[in-house]
Amino acid sequence: MKKCYTIVVAIIIVFILLSCGRKVEMDQNEHLMVRIGDQEISIHEHIKRAEYTIRPPYCRSDNMTHRKIVLNSIIAEKLLALEAGDDNELMQLESFQNFIRGHKEQAMRQVLFQKVAYEKVELDTSEIKQVYKLAGRTYKVDFINVSDSSLASRIRADVQAGKGTFREVAADYFGTDKIPTREVSWQSPENPEVHNALFSQPLKKGKLIGLVISSDGSALLMHVADWINRPVITDKDIQQRWSDVKEKLMDKHAQQLYSQYIGQVMKGKKVDFDRGTFIKLTEALAPFYLKQQEQKQQLLQDNLRNQDLTRDLEMGNISDIKEQPLLNIDGQVWTVGDFLQEVRLHPLVFQKRKYSEKEFPAQFHLAILNLIEDKYLTREAYKKGYDKSKPVVNNTNMWQDHFGAMYQRDAYLKSLGIKLTGENYMQVIEEHLNPYIDSLQAKYGERIEVNTDAFDETKLTRVDLHVVLQGMPFPDVVPQFPLVTSDTKLDYGKKMEKLY
Repeated sequence: MKKCYTIVVAIIIVFILLSCGRKVEMDQNEHLMVRIGDQEISIHEHIKRAEYTIRPPYCRSDNMTHRKIVLNSIIAEKLLALEAGDDNELMQLESFQNFIRGHKEQAMRQVLFQKVAYEKVELDTSEIKQVYKLAGRTYKVDFINVSDSSLASRIRADVQAGKGTFREVAADYFGTDKIPTREVSWQSPENPEVHNALFSQPLKKGKLIGLVISSDGSALLMHVADWINRPVITDKDIQQRWSDVKEKLMDKHAQQLYSQYIGQVMKGKKVDFDRGTFIKLTEALAPFYLKQQEQKQQLLQDNLRNQDLTRDLEMGNISDIKEQPLLNIDGQVWTVGDFLQEVRLHPLVFQKRKYSEKEFPAQFHLAILNLIEDKYLTREAYKKGYDKSKPVVNNTNMWQDHFGAMYQRDAYLKSLGIKLTGENYMQVIEEHLNPYIDSLQAKYGERIEVNTDAFDETKLTRVDLHVVLQGMPFPDVVPQFPLVTSDTKLDYGKKMEKLY
């Protein structure tokens, strides 16, 4: 008779969008592409704005015409932001100020990670060589995720005792033959614990791996069904694989150093939750956070446009418990209201991308602890003055200017009785926005400097990408591409005389 257990199928994270580590991508001494008064657009920022989000069809290629449209669009965004100024309705909204501050503090933590961890890594060439030998492998893996580690141990013992194959034993315990199988390569953006288990040493077919304890506390049991090796032959491919291995090892060791640093920062700090308040808050917020990821993202975007983040965060009669104590950290009491204010600056990050209603309280608890940890790391970044560092300032300006520009664009169109939509955007750009942007180019022309040499040398990809940062409260690396102009001429401003 089959044993009756509930299987929790592990979904090893697969990012359809590209994902990045925590290393800051902004060089302190970048060359500039554009300078508009005291505003700067680096070459790297220009490329990211073009390649890390999906460009519209009218500038998606890499020919000179499309590259000029891209540059004109990014410059036009800055001009619109200048025209909007710092005292408009959007800039005065507390929700928008929290949104920008949240982006700034996330960038500060990225700089902190780079300074205290990434830049301190020293790789051993022998380690690179050892891992390089495995980097061509692609494993076909059967896997299950179980919340009961003793159950996983019994499954492993039965397999090792020859009571059946991994799939047969697992099916006997869980009453199902639908054990997930997937392929995992070196390049796959896997959970770090999973990647380390598969690529730290050579594994043979039939190897049973586990328990692998993920950062979310779940126990993963894996079985190597098969594997193949894809060797590289050309010098270019060899160099690229070596570089990829080195970069991944750098990030791995940096994460280890950062974990040690976090341990030092959080040493002696204890979080005590008020159980009753936590349960009430969990019940109130579960419906909101259990919505589909796409719905949540759209909802947050709509909230920003409607200037009302509070409405949805305070759903479920939270107002009734707003003044009740939720937790005590380092001698400081957080009420539910205090917690909600922190969430406005740092949206909760759940370690599991998908979770059931039953799992929500535990995942919610972990997300709050992550928020608290990041709050203390942000304090350390402020102490080190990273809020004034060039990468952080430029990144903050990028986000603020984007939304300021979209506010000004929409206000201008509203004055004409026009609304930009997915159906009419091309007509609106050509008939109304192009002339408006031309007038701004003339108005601010004396303040615009363009590094034309760098522009001529810059190439753009033709591949649609949307790059996100894994495990970050604000995952998008750059704002959406600005739909503001289709101008193909670069006939304004002046050539930048001094290269940085």
